[in-house]
Amino acid sequence: MENPFNYSNVVTGSSFCNRKKEQADLLEFIKASQNVLLYSHRRTGKSSLIKQIFLNIKQQAPEIGTLYVDLYGTTSEKEFITRVFRQLNALESNTDKLLNLLKNSIDKLSFQLSIDPASNSPTITPTFKATEESLILKNLMALLEKLSKKRKIVIVFDEFQEVVKYTNADSFEKLLRSYIQQHSNICYIFSGSQQHLLTAMFLSQNRAFYQQAASYPLKLIETKHYIPWMKNLFNGGNIAIQKGKLIQIVKHFENHPMYIQLFCFFLWQELKQTSWNDKIISKIEISMIEQKHLEYQTLWDNLSINQKKTLKLVLINDGKNLFAAEALTMVNIKTASIVTRCLKSLSDKEIIVKNGQYVIEDLFLKKWLALNV
Repeated sequence: MENPFNYSNVVTGSSFCNRKKEQADLLEFIKASQNVLLYSHRRTGKSSLIKQIFLNIKQQAPEIGTLYVDLYGTTSEKEFITRVFRQLNALESNTDKLLNLLKNSIDKLSFQLSIDPASNSPTITPTFKATEESLILKNLMALLEKLSKKRKIVIVFDEFQEVVKYTNADSFEKLLRSYIQQHSNICYIFSGSQQHLLTAMFLSQNRAFYQQAASYPLKLIETKHYIPWMKNLFNGGNIAIQKGKLIQIVKHFENHPMYIQLFCFFLWQELKQTSWNDKIISKIEISMIEQKHLEYQTLWDNLSINQKKTLKLVLINDGKNLFAAEALTMVNIKTASIVTRCLKSLSDKEIIVKNGQYVIEDLFLKKWLALNV
C-alpha cells in the first residue's frame, strides 16, 4: 500500500480527516443559496474541505452546479474575470454549447480555446481591452445568473482577500457586490486565510461586502476525530500504533492538519523500516525542521533588528503581555511603540497572526526559532 498521508496537495476521500459537521453546515448554506465567509489560518484544510464538499455534491446531489475559482496571485479585475472564465467548463462541459452561450451572452469579447493539460478539459481564455472590463464583468455575472435559472449553483472564490490588493479594489468590490446580491439561486463561498483582510471586508460598515455573508471560521480538528482516522490509515499499511501515541502526536503538532499529515507521512516511512521507540517523534521532527533551515534562515536574515526582537518577544511570551515593561526589557526593546510597528510589519509579512493573541503562524518556524535564536 502506498503512503496514504498527503501534505502538499488538496486531499479528499480517505485522506481527508472528518470535518463532518463542517461539511453538513456548508451543504445547508449551499442548498439555501446563502453566502458564506470561510476563513482560517493557512494550511488548515479550507481547500480540501471545499473539494470534499464538491465531491459529495457530485455523488449525492449532481443537480447542483459547482464552480471553484482560485484567486491566489491575481492582481487586477481583468485577472479575476479571466480566472472565472477558465473554470466555466465546470458548469457546462459541452464545449460547443459553452461557446455558443458565451457568444450569445457577452458582447465585444473574443476567446482563445485551449486544453488544460492537468485536467484534459477545455479552457476558455477571454481577450479584451481594459476599457471593456466593467462591461465584461457585467455580462459574465449575468451569464452566471442565467445558468443558475436552470439549476442551483455554488461558486467558491478561494483566497478572496486578493481582491483587496487590486488597484481599483474599492470600486470593484462595490460593482461585484451589486451583481452578487441579485443572484438568488447561487451560494457564494468567499474563502481565504488572511483573516484581518477578510473580516475587514465583511465586517466593516463602510465596505461593500458588509454583512453579505455568514461568517464561518474554520477551527482546528478535534483530537477525537484525528485518532480513528490516523489509526485506520496506519492499519491499512499493517502499522499498529497505540491510541496514546496517536494522541501524543496530535498534541505535539497542536491539532494542525497540515503538520499532522506531514509528520504522519514521514512516520509511515520510518515505521515501514523500524519499530516505534520513544525518540521517534523528536527524530522525525528535527529532520523536518532541518529541511526548512535554509528557508527560515533567509526569512530571519531579512528581518530588521527590531522585527527579530519582536518575533523573539512573541515566541518567549507565547504571544501574550507583549507590552509589559519586563517583557520589553527581556528582549532589549526600549518602547512599546516599536513593538506595535513591528507587530504590524510581521503581520503584513504573514509571519504572525492575531487570534486573541499573537501567534507565529508556521509551527515549524516557531520550533526552528526555539532551537536557533
